[in-house]
Amino acid sequence: MVAVKRTSSVSFRRIEDDESNGNESSQPIPMSLRPRSLSHHLSQTNVPSRAWLQLQAHFWRAGMALGMLFHGWASPHAPAPAFSHSIATDSEPIGLLFYLPPNYHQTVLGDPLYRFPVVVNFHGGGFCLGDARDDRYWARVVTQRTGAVFVSVNYRRAPEAAFPKPVDDCVEALLHLSAHASDLHIDPLNVALTGFSAGANLAFSVPLRLRYCKKINALQRPPDSPLISQDRSRDLPPPKFSDHDGRSTLRPAFNRSSSSMLLHLRTGTPLRIRSIVAWYPLLDWTKSRAQKKRESINPQKVLGQTLTDLFDFSYLPPPDREGLHCSPYASPGLAPDHMLANGLPQDMQIWLCEWDMLLREGQVFAARLERLGKNIDAIVVPRVPHGWDKSPNPFRDQPAIDILYDKAARGLAEVFSQDDGLHTRASSIAEGIIGRQPRRSIVLPV
Repeated sequence: MVAVKRTSSVSFRRIEDDESNGNESSQPIPMSLRPRSLSHHLSQTNVPSRAWLQLQAHFWRAGMALGMLFHGWASPHAPAPAFSHSIATDSEPIGLLFYLPPNYHQTVLGDPLYRFPVVVNFHGGGFCLGDARDDRYWARVVTQRTGAVFVSVNYRRAPEAAFPKPVDDCVEALLHLSAHASDLHIDPLNVALTGFSAGANLAFSVPLRLRYCKKINALQRPPDSPLISQDRSRDLPPPKFSDHDGRSTLRPAFNRSSSSMLLHLRTGTPLRIRSIVAWYPLLDWTKSRAQKKRESINPQKVLGQTLTDLFDFSYLPPPDREGLHCSPYASPGLAPDHMLANGLPQDMQIWLCEWDMLLREGQVFAARLERLGKNIDAIVVPRVPHGWDKSPNPFRDQPAIDILYDKAARGLAEVFSQDDGLHTRASSIAEGIIGRQPRRSIVLPV
């Protein structure tokens, strides 16, 4: 059985990086002290060309597709999507893959007015790689445990579609589902977001982005019209969001290159996000990969520089003159308190990996959300690296992975079953230092 470590109170402590030179502290830098326009840690003199980045991305996408083919051979097998939708953009379309609960057709035939809860999922891959089918094992567990319709989003990827296009694509996916809720027999007021790695970043940034876009669109709504007929938000300067200390400001990206969502935002469409399940999220783009690696408990197990450079140069390339790395839609871990309090749902789960370079920022973010009054389940899976559940090994222990998937899905089912979507139980946060579990109690699925 897979063991996880949780405690009932926040107890974050400094993770030792086994270095005594003191060149870079592992303590998080206060937002007000982070440089706004020079936050990019990548070289600004040896920036790869977009053509070279695209060539690398195509190579790694092919390799990952082969790996995920082997990944799909593990038992118990995951289902294929029941059907798909596509959303037109100014380039390649946004794809939506639908996985249905076992009783979907029978329920719809018996009660055409029935509405299923919906789980919208964003795949990982550093915003460059990956596919909506990558999380099909998670989809199988969620549909069986919650009875929800599971929708996996194929957002456009960098370097072809850099920030903020993937964020906007995912917002557009939510609006599309809400607009077609009746045809799909889904409840737009009973929505949960899930994601892995980069997709977990989107699970947090998309609600913040959606809330901002609705505010911008509301400013343009004529007083005598319930809905806006044409979005003129490009003519408006984006509002400034103050940081905690009130000294520095932060402008979210909002430009002409954003997806069609910015031109066709349907403010009047009902939509309520009730929960988030984030698996090993990236939350802070302002910290260098080198610093994150030094903070890691097991630096030998983190992602290699070849991949992280591809991800970083593709999604948020230097120079970062506008301070986009500090944008709440790129680094939701740095979003101001009021944005997190008002833009994120009450109930959230954050699943972290002990051997991940993203562990520290996940712990800090979980503690911060709890201080804001959110109900947080933050769980550290011991002795596993980033992406531990996506091994291409077809002989991996998939049932052990499913144990944790099922635990997360039960949390979603609990939220869906409540009329107000709010928990009354006490939340739990993982410790900063992981308590070592007996080796015999750990089943490594990788």
